[in-house]
Amino acid sequence: MTRLTIDVDLPPDLTVTAYQRQGDGHGFEVSWPLPTRCRCDACHREDEAHWEFKDTVRVVRDLDIWGQPSFWIYQPAYQRCGSCNHRQFVIPPFKRKDTSYTYRFEQQVLRLLIGSNEEEVARRLGISAEMVGLIVRHQLADAHAQEIDPQRVITDVGIDELSLKKRHKLYATILTDLTHPERPQVLAVAAGRDEAAARKCLGNLAEEQRRQVRAYRADMAVAFHNACRDLLPNAKPVVDRFHVAKKFNEAIDGQRKRITRAYKAKLSPAQRKEFRSLMWEFRRDPRELTKEQQQKLEELFAQLPRLRTLYELRVRFPRIFDSARERHKAHQALLALFFDMLDEFPELAAFIRTFETWQEEILNYFDARQTSGPVEGINNKARVILKRSYGLKSADSLWTRLILDLNRAGDIVLYTIGQMHELVANFRGLFSLACT
Repeated sequence: MTRLTIDVDLPPDLTVTAYQRQGDGHGFEVSWPLPTRCRCDACHREDEAHWEFKDTVRVVRDLDIWGQPSFWIYQPAYQRCGSCNHRQFVIPPFKRKDTSYTYRFEQQVLRLLIGSNEEEVARRLGISAEMVGLIVRHQLADAHAQEIDPQRVITDVGIDELSLKKRHKLYATILTDLTHPERPQVLAVAAGRDEAAARKCLGNLAEEQRRQVRAYRADMAVAFHNACRDLLPNAKPVVDRFHVAKKFNEAIDGQRKRITRAYKAKLSPAQRKEFRSLMWEFRRDPRELTKEQQQKLEELFAQLPRLRTLYELRVRFPRIFDSARERHKAHQALLALFFDMLDEFPELAAFIRTFETWQEEILNYFDARQTSGPVEGINNKARVILKRSYGLKSADSLWTRLILDLNRAGDIVLYTIGQMHELVANFRGLFSLACT
């Protein structure tokens, strides 16, 4: 039989005094220095400690070793108060009161919960789903996840809504910290998508924090802007370019359907199918098209000249947002585009009125080129959570899952892909020397 010695990371001052193997489990008897003085929980008097030990042991779950469960075993120590005769047990430094698992085991449960659910994690670890839920509540309470540190500096926020369940008219408003866009964090979640929900989210920030916010990013929902203007007095409103592009493309698509309706009616089923496939090329950037795709579009434009004009307008719009580096130049380019749109297609006047309504917020994008990309990324992750859960009926449930999968993920995911690659390269170098 091969013997192998492994190093086990232990909390400070904890000592392994014995080891036993039972089936697939590993049992470690542990001990730690006991305090010399003790304060009674009943009468609150502090006195010199005189520890006694029970004649039974307690077993708590710790991290798995090579995929097999391991346990820490200790003999409970207690002290009897000399004043009130209250018996008080000492709480080990590696676990909570009244729990049968270590702090390290809690962290393992959280790691497994990312991308999974309570029932699946419980099945994999051989524990109950109720225990997993209790661990989650303990971890959220420890991190003060329901509170925002009043000393935290927040300069940029994003606010958006999300549907909790299809066809149920259940919505939630999500407030996100975008101070560091590469590491966005969810600040608050509230039920609904109205002004009251937005105010509830913003109310989680201290008054001084709200004054420090320099910009907020949102779509064109009036309710969100009303709440932000009132509660974020120094923040500049920014309507994301992608929300503007969505409105623009909807207007262009409506006009395209009007232009092509009569033309499609004359086509055979096979020709109509080929025509529908060309609409993907119509929506794409011309720089991404192959010569064959460009040739097919040219043939279509030869039969529908007005469609070519509409296509050129559609291409100009995103290029303004890509190329304009100053607010003034962007405004001039957009006005020139809108004049051409009105000359060729007066039906597009509705979109231009939308732009005029939100002109200041849209043009604010060009000052620092701030987008809602991180907010939409969080929304996409939230949608994955909703699909995995087959929909949620509570904003609190969504908040818990977002905290675990986003805010806490950076704390409990131990290694990145880059760090794994570095370890592999180092091991390759060490063992290559032995091979030569």
